[in-house]
Amino acid sequence: MNYSFFIAVKHLFGARKTFFGYIVTAISIGGVFIGVAALIVVLSVMNGFQKDVKERIVDVNSHIIILKYFNEPIDDYKSIKDSLKEFDDIVSITPFIYSKGLIQFENWTNGVIIRGFSNEDSVTYGIMKKHLKFGKFPQKDDELILGVDLAEELRVHTGDVVRIATPFGSTETFGSLIPKVSEFTVSGIFDAGMYQYNAELVYIPLRKASEIFGLSGKVTGLEIRIKDIYKAPQVAKRIEKKLGYPYRTNNWIELNGSLFAALALEKKIMFLLLLLVIIVAAFNIITTLIMVVMEKTTQIGILKTLGLSERDILRVYIYQGLIINIIGTISGLIVGLFLCFLLSKYKFIDLPGEVYLLDKLPVDVQFLDVIFVLILTSIVSIVSTLYPAYKASKMDPVKAIKYE
Repeated sequence: MNYSFFIAVKHLFGARKTFFGYIVTAISIGGVFIGVAALIVVLSVMNGFQKDVKERIVDVNSHIIILKYFNEPIDDYKSIKDSLKEFDDIVSITPFIYSKGLIQFENWTNGVIIRGFSNEDSVTYGIMKKHLKFGKFPQKDDELILGVDLAEELRVHTGDVVRIATPFGSTETFGSLIPKVSEFTVSGIFDAGMYQYNAELVYIPLRKASEIFGLSGKVTGLEIRIKDIYKAPQVAKRIEKKLGYPYRTNNWIELNGSLFAALALEKKIMFLLLLLVIIVAAFNIITTLIMVVMEKTTQIGILKTLGLSERDILRVYIYQGLIINIIGTISGLIVGLFLCFLLSKYKFIDLPGEVYLLDKLPVDVQFLDVIFVLILTSIVSIVSTLYPAYKASKMDPVKAIKYE
């Protein structure tokens, strides 16, 4: 075994090897190197994207929401909270109001999603305070906080007075609707880490939201946070069964299912595309070994006459393929992990948040993905050595010695 390995190294990197042979060997190693590094980086970025989007969605939104059918407002939400106290999975239950409106500051106007929240709930308060970038949390009914991208579009700062128009106003004699306009002071600006939230969401106190939307103490629904976010579908079904009609539930997995499915599909497609790089590298290994066999035909014949068996010759060229694979794989692994480290530590690439949801490239290196890439690359590389190794082992020693 050691002798076969020594011959393999000698044939692959020996002093008598032609310059073109060295170039082909380098290309083979480079193909494996690029394939492994690219797969590790791309899979880690896709993992990071899924993880970051999931965390930010769950962080800003509730795990489960309770609504009425036909989106009718809920007037007895306190009794609902009391009836759900038996659920040990539940961490908090918070009433909310959710509707659309227009926000105006000087000459700039934007459509927004207005969320009325209760700052009496410590969980919701803590989550929103964590994302607060400037200013403070609303302390009065006529104060609000908005996203950093929305603030930038409106050219608004903390302390500025903005106007919010809602369609729940009065109706004139001729039937035209006069929107209800309310003034608010911007007490704070938050950064949720996702453009969709930063550019659309406005948070106002629950009492004020009930007033401007004409709900008279009613709410849109109830937000529920639970201990294990991945049990949300099961807990939601139990809650819906407990409350019965006309109440229904939604959970964060169902609401964002299409997004997560799209991200998973993108990861698979990127993997298949980059797998082509590994396959091309495998063909390069085949080419390299065939060239080595052609260069060393006479030496193969001599080795066979000296007593090397077909199995020994087979091992020589399988070892050569393994050497190419090991060098390319290890170097690709090191460079791939190093690039992942750099991408996670430094912001080399700015993403347009309105397109990619996030404004920076996230990275999450998963151990199982790395192991899978290494095993897959090794299998493809080993398979690529079989044909050249078989041809070399079956070579007639007499014809090989006479070969020029």
